[in-house]
Amino acid sequence: MNSSQDLSALLRNFAVSAAERKVAAALTESFPTSALGTVEALATRAGVSGPTVLRYLNKLGFPRFAGFQAAVMTEVDRQLGSPVVQMAAPAEEAAGEHLYRRTLLMQAEALRRAADRAVPAEFDRIADLLADPKLSVKALGGRYSRNLAQRLAVQLGQVRAGVSLIDRPLGFAFDPLVDIGARDVLVVFDYRRYQEELLAFARTAKGQGARVVVVTDPWRSPVAELAEAVLVAPDESPSPFGSRVVATAQVEALVAAVVDRDRDGVRKRLERIETLRRAGQGDA
Repeated sequence: MNSSQDLSALLRNFAVSAAERKVAAALTESFPTSALGTVEALATRAGVSGPTVLRYLNKLGFPRFAGFQAAVMTEVDRQLGSPVVQMAAPAEEAAGEHLYRRTLLMQAEALRRAADRAVPAEFDRIADLLADPKLSVKALGGRYSRNLAQRLAVQLGQVRAGVSLIDRPLGFAFDPLVDIGARDVLVVFDYRRYQEELLAFARTAKGQGARVVVVTDPWRSPVAELAEAVLVAPDESPSPFGSRVVATAQVEALVAAVVDRDRDGVRKRLERIETLRRAGQGDA
């Protein structure tokens, strides 16, 4: 590894397989502390085996875990001495700011950290699933994340067919499972406090052959254990309900990625939608 290369960037950008993406995500979500425990602890957090962790690190140029940890400590020392880091105002320094300004600064920092910790291969895996015309997309959210599921369903439904929001009244929440199977990808939005019914729904859907992905917070929804890919969003906020600013940006990025995969097809679909709207308004 080039000594000037950012270690966390190396971890993110060389994760290819599903197992490697899990290790990279586990390391970068709470870097560097996640790298300073044992191989077993890291493997448990990532949901993979110890040998899988070691093989991935060996691929990156660290044949021994101790050598990797030494590189982490070197990176920490370098970052702590960086003028850029010294110039960055910590959140507590903004405590005297007006609440409105402090909130905006906090969200800007959360977006920056999410970008720094992003694992591109993990994002691309989700985007590939959402863009696959052979798969239908089902979006599911909880009490405080339903709006994110709705946003994904509405925006994605504009650019591709076969997208729906799972939104049923109390007592009928599990009914949509009757139609979920191997040709579906279920996108779950779940944040603390995690909802048992979302986990139960996702577990049944996966058992019926559906592909599961999850968008969650740094503490990771239990649904992440079932997921093919996971996006993590920092959620610090002065509000008692946490923030969904990063999660909203993730939804927008996913929709943009789907568009990029079939720009001509999306353009034709949007043109057709506009034609139908004009015709409908003309008939009104």
